[in-house]
Formats: sequence, structure tokens, C-alpha cells
Amino acid sequence: MDTDASGKSIAKNKSKIYFIIAAVFLILMALVWAVDLSLIYIFLGLACSFLFLGFFNRPRSAGNDKNEYSFRRERQTFETRPSVEDSLKNIFQRRPAVPGNARKFMTIITVSIFLMIVIPIIISLFSADDGSSNAYNYLNTADQQYQAQEYDSAYVNYKRAMQLDPELEEAMLGYGKVLIARNERDSAILIFNRLLETNPEYRDAVYNKALVLYDQKKYSDGINLLTPFIEANPDYYDAMLLLGDCYYIQKNYDDAIVWYENAYQNGGLRSRMLCHIMAYIYDTKGEYEKAISLYKEALGYDSSVVDIYQRLGELIPGDEGNFFRTKAVQLKP
Repeated sequence: MDTDASGKSIAKNKSKIYFIIAAVFLILMALVWAVDLSLIYIFLGLACSFLFLGFFNRPRSAGNDKNEYSFRRERQTFETRPSVEDSLKNIFQRRPAVPGNARKFMTIITVSIFLMIVIPIIISLFSADDGSSNAYNYLNTADQQYQAQEYDSAYVNYKRAMQLDPELEEAMLGYGKVLIARNERDSAILIFNRLLETNPEYRDAVYNKALVLYDQKKYSDGINLLTPFIEANPDYYDAMLLLGDCYYIQKNYDDAIVWYENAYQNGGLRSRMLCHIMAYIYDTKGEYEKAISLYKEALGYDSSVVDIYQRLGELIPGDEGNFFRTKAVQLKP
């Protein structure tokens, strides 16, 4: 009796362990749900295998043991003697009997392998027509990761979306932007060129390609790309700012201020940097009233820029100028 109780306790513990392992694999599957579909298949197959092991190793009740014992006794009682033909077969085809534990182990291995292979196949069959949906899932995940500046993760998911749907333009664009963030600018140019070959009017692809050219200090190439593009897309004000930057960095202030003013006035684009640069251009051109107004507006976005206070203190006389001069001294390191 003690031996039977001990055996049942061991079987019960083994069953619990298998169920716990199955739960762990299910948790892992949930964690990697948005990372890789193949990992989902693997963890689900392993979880099902260990669930099978848990059920297979559950301790049997005493009633079941008794029924099995009675069945064996009954079979022994009514079993007939083997025929001559069966005896000859046993002589010439004698095989060693497979032990019960070995048979049990082989059954477990066979079923586990079956579950690990068949379950992923079934899942893939049911999701075979959902490739575009999965591509958009990866795209949405990648977009969120890009916004969170998780560029390595976004890189992986944009690539998976492109593999599932090679014509998904948003995935290609996002992939190119991640390449910029990873300082792989030459590769990004190739991606944007591919996009423009299939869709020459893809505005964001043109803008991001021009952005790469600016980063590579190919300002003339950027100007040549953006000028006809803005003529065809006069409402793309971010591209106007970028074109102004290309002229500004070359100290071509006359052309730069044209595009800055267009984006500022018509596009409603406002920032400390834009107001500061425009104020500086007007300052160098001797248009001090415009410069003062823009310098003050720049301080409205960031009131800690010492250079602006200093310049306003130089441009504005009297008590108002004293305020800016005093502020410059206070903020100066």
C-alpha cells in the first residue's frame, strides 16, 4: 500500500511539473506574440506537448487499478493455448518484448513530435490567406516602435512586413526611415529609390531621400530634387523648410528666406529654430524690425537662449534694451 501511495505521489508531482512547464511556454508565446510568428508555433507546440505529458502522467484511481487487475485475471483465465502455427511464428520471428516503461516513453515522444509538427501546420494553413493582415500587424508594431525610438525592433518588424507584402509602400518607407536613424544612409537611399521607381509621386519618399542628401552634405543634389517636387506639391511645407535649409547651409540667404517665409506664412510652421534663423537672415540684411520681431517670437518658444537676449540688447535701445541686456548677463554661464 505504501509503495502504491508513493508511486501515485510521484506521478502526481510529475504531472504538476509538466502542467507548470506547459503554462510557462504559453506565457512565453504571449510575450513573443508580436515578435515572430515562428516562435509562436514553437512555444505552442511545446505547450501542447507538455500538456499531453501532464495528462498522460496523472495518477490513476484505485478503482481503475482494480478494474485493470480484474481484466488481466479474466484474460489469463480464458486465454487459450497458442496454436502450432503461432508457435512456429514465435520460433522464427522471436522478438524481445518491449518493457512497459519503454513503450510508454516511445508513446510520449511520438505524440509530442506529432503535436509540435501538426499544430504549426494547422495554424499556418488557417492563416495562409491572412498574409496581408499579418503584414499590417507588423507594420503597426514597427510604427509604434519607431515613434518610441526603438529602432532595432522597428527594423526587424518593418522587414517582416516587407517579406509578407513586398508591395507595402508604408513598410518600405518606414524601413528607410529606420535606416536613416541607424546611420545606414546609403541603404536608405536605395530603399527610397525603389519606392520612387514604382511610385514616382510618393511624396514622403522624395522628402526622406532629400533629407538623406542633406545629411550627406549633398546640398545641390537636394536642391535639384526638391525644387521641381515643391512646384508640383506647393502644400508640402516640410519640404520647403528642407529646401530652405539646403540654401541656408550654403549661405544663400536670399533663396533660403523665400522658402522659410513661405512655410512660415502659408504653412503656419512655427518653431524656435525657424524664427531664430529667419531673424538672423533679416538681421544680416539690415531689416532690423523683422529681425527683432522674430527674435522675440523665438524667445516665446524657448526663453533660455542667451544669444538672442544679447542680440536684442544690442538692437533695442533704452529701458527695453536694458531688460534684454540684464537677462543675457543673468543667463550667461
